[in-house]
Amino acid sequence: MSRLPRLLFVAIPVLWVVAAHLGPLLAMARISLLDAYPAAPGAVPVFGLHAYAAFAASPGYRAALVHSLWLALAATAIALTLSWPLAWHVAVHVPPARRIRRLALLVAPFWTSEVLRMFALVLLLANRGALNAALRWIGATNAPLALLYGNGSVLLGVVYTVLLTMLLPLFAAFDRLPSDVLDVATDLGAGRWRRQLFVVLPLAATGIASGVALTFLLCLGVLVAPALLGGAGTPTFATVIGDFFGAASGRWPMGAAFSLVLLVVGTICAGGLALAVRALSATPTVRQRMGA
Repeated sequence: MSRLPRLLFVAIPVLWVVAAHLGPLLAMARISLLDAYPAAPGAVPVFGLHAYAAFAASPGYRAALVHSLWLALAATAIALTLSWPLAWHVAVHVPPARRIRRLALLVAPFWTSEVLRMFALVLLLANRGALNAALRWIGATNAPLALLYGNGSVLLGVVYTVLLTMLLPLFAAFDRLPSDVLDVATDLGAGRWRRQLFVVLPLAATGIASGVALTFLLCLGVLVAPALLGGAGTPTFATVIGDFFGAASGRWPMGAAFSLVLLVVGTICAGGLALAVRALSATPTVRQRMGA
């Protein structure tokens, strides 16, 4: 009887994962093989690879996928660059008694709705927005700059959306670093950058890799930022999928097939990025590098 509570403790989350994640994926896989969904009353469903063939035959759809991959890679790199010093400062330089409060200040902006945050960026970047007004006030420009509805505004919105996903794993990884190792590296003459590269990166590689992989996957699926900050010339694969599901027609099989394509390609790329981070972290230690 003592094993029953333990089995129930494990079975409940497993059933939740199967019901909430695997079930919808299997349903999407089935819909992606149909010629139309929902089927007309009395119609016999026809299974096939029509939706996948449409993706393979369309250069526009493939270009949207490639564009989304590059956008996600750029947003992940920027999020890593911005989050690293913030997480390092809070985890290492802030006293433990004030660490949670500082972290809460960084997290607080993300408690608001993603839609509200994107509309705030629209107000900031609009022709009559705060940024253009400031540029005109200091005399940098006489006419408003076109800051919206381009790749730059979409990239800014995506980074703002996923920044927290990168910040928290980095903070958790840096917070677990033993302080004596950093002290030894400093005593051996390692400068700030050498400590980060040859001490922090190998020791925090797992947290960094998980942050990179999760952020990259979230960047691929961001929908609000491209929809509000992008234009007709900056389609992402997520907005293409959203159009399929939003249309009042039998285009759900296309949306389901494209969703599975994005899931498979994104998972492979995210795994490759995580492995690349782990490989990069396999560098000589400070002692070996400095010949001590």
